[in-house]
Amino acid sequence: MDPSTIDRSIEDVWRRLERQSQCMPAQLYYQFEELLSLPLEQSIINELYIALKKYDILTDIERDERNESIQMLIDENGA
Repeated sequence: MDPSTIDRSIEDVWRRLERQSQCMPAQLYYQFEELLSLPLEQSIINELYIALKKYDILTDIERDERNESIQMLIDENGA
């Protein structure tokens, strides 16, 4: 099974966010937290989990691109 098709729990996303929090801009982190407090569809939960995957080892350019993707998810889903 492709790991990207596994349904993740909101708790999985919370744990991953906490592990990556030191690498993430504070404002984005707080918005991410707000989003996680809302009812979310499973597909969005999975996307958020994947967005945090290996976040800490990205280059600055890759991290900027990932931040934009995360911000779009946040903006599209109500936080």
